[in-house]
Amino acid sequence: MNTDHNASQIGFCRISHTDNLELLKVSVNKYHYPRHIHPEYSIVLMLQGVETTICRGMTYKAYPGDLLLINAEEVHSSNSIKTGYRAIKISHAMLRRVLSQTIRRNLKEPYFHELIVNDSTMFRMLLNLHLKLEQNISPFEKESEFLSTIGLLLARQNKNHATFKKVRKEHRCIALARDYLKSHYAENVTLAELTSITNMSPFYLLRVFHSEVGVPPHEFQTQVRIAQARKLLRKGMSISQAALETGFFDQSHLSRNFKRIVGVTPGHYLSQSKIVQYTTEWV
Repeated sequence: MNTDHNASQIGFCRISHTDNLELLKVSVNKYHYPRHIHPEYSIVLMLQGVETTICRGMTYKAYPGDLLLINAEEVHSSNSIKTGYRAIKISHAMLRRVLSQTIRRNLKEPYFHELIVNDSTMFRMLLNLHLKLEQNISPFEKESEFLSTIGLLLARQNKNHATFKKVRKEHRCIALARDYLKSHYAENVTLAELTSITNMSPFYLLRVFHSEVGVPPHEFQTQVRIAQARKLLRKGMSISQAALETGFFDQSHLSRNFKRIVGVTPGHYLSQSKIVQYTTEWV
């Protein structure tokens, strides 16, 4: 890689519980990648600048708001000018598992048919996914967001083969999932556990649960946790202890979700709860 090192910033992290999914944040003034391949599938979200890629015998240009999709072991070279982007690198094994749950027709290998994609909805969803994956949130939420978002991307990239299983009413199975999340609200529940008790594939479970409940399973669990935290706070438990008792990483994790759902911080909620109530007589 030939680059102006004085103007380059490259951030990297690996998500271990998702088959070592890799996240990149890149900002460089100018660089050149010679012809090369990488073993993973690359999803690049262009934020600024111009990325020129030579691949499949053609030259492509990606601009801010574009997705640049490179298949695993696909030979390509790149030139960038004042480029900033985020990237998600997914192993072949992981993407193949998502494909098997997403596409109903006989399509064994994942493949990105379009190198440059201008799809504002998909771009926002992938950017949101990237931001969530780098946060200190539960593996349950990360896995759910990853499967839902990447599954949709694969479906859009394989329109001639993609047919989602029709969402049916699955009241009994969803009731089982809801009850399980309620009774295990403080635990690190996984999609594998929910699929085991409902006998659904993870991707279909996410779609049906959201259709019937209105939120994905991880958000339902968070709502239950917040409801329990409110009860504990009203009983006089400290915010930090309530966070641990209800399954949050720490007090700040509880506070972020508490403010988002309840509308006030746990501290403000506690102060309001201590106000002496008065009796109103109706005449």
